Amino acid sequence: MGRTDGKIAIRWTYGVLSAIIEQETTQLMGISQQVFTRHRRREDGSYVAVYFEFVFFTDLKTGAVMEIWNNPYTDRTVTVPAQVLGPTRFEIPLDLKIINEPYTMEGVVNTHWLEPLPSVGGDMMLNERIDSYVPPMTDGGAPLKFHEVFAFRADANALVNSSISHVPTTVDKVNIISWRPWMDMAEIHGVTMSRGAGRVIADYEELPSDLARNNQIHFPDIVKELDDYLEL
Repeated sequence: MGRTDGKIAIRWTYGVLSAIIEQETTQLMGISQQVFTRHRRREDGSYVAVYFEFVFFTDLKTGAVMEIWNNPYTDRTVTVPAQVLGPTRFEIPLDLKIINEPYTMEGVVNTHWLEPLPSVGGDMMLNERIDSYVPPMTDGGAPLKFHEVFAFRADANALVNSSISHVPTTVDKVNIISWRPWMDMAEIHGVTMSRGAGRVIADYEELPSDLARNNQIHFPDIVKELDDYLEL
């Protein structure tokens, strides 16, 4: 998930966001996510950490970051945001039930935990799972509900090597989320599903070139100050 030397790790995924309506699934757009994380180990083996993320919604055919989207269910055109979420502080106790920084919005419910899985084929596997509820942000708006799972996989032999601070890791993601407010679909009964895959890396220079380019276009000031955004 991160690095043990206190420096920044980056989790990136590419995927597809689909609508699920009356059990029918329709691909709507691409979605790319980057999660920037810093961990610091405590004497008892637990961790404190901070993360934030970039999310881009992209055209399925061209891969370009979308600024507007014509909703095929409502035939309305909406503005598509490029999102920065966080920074969020949290703790990882030894029981792996993550303690998140209290949210400023009243009514937010967030359950966040890690789930080690049996080793298979010499690999260590771990799920990070999040269940959240965010109350309506506007009068008459809909709440946001989601369940998200990140599945990490790394070589078990590399993980026991205490001389290195990070090991090569793959990550797969799936989430089920109610309509995002910007989609303007409050009258449509359904949810979205996103599936994605990528890696956890220890060096920004290893980021795929299109993600680095999008970051420079949309969030150049944040990229310059990554260390400041992830202070512990």
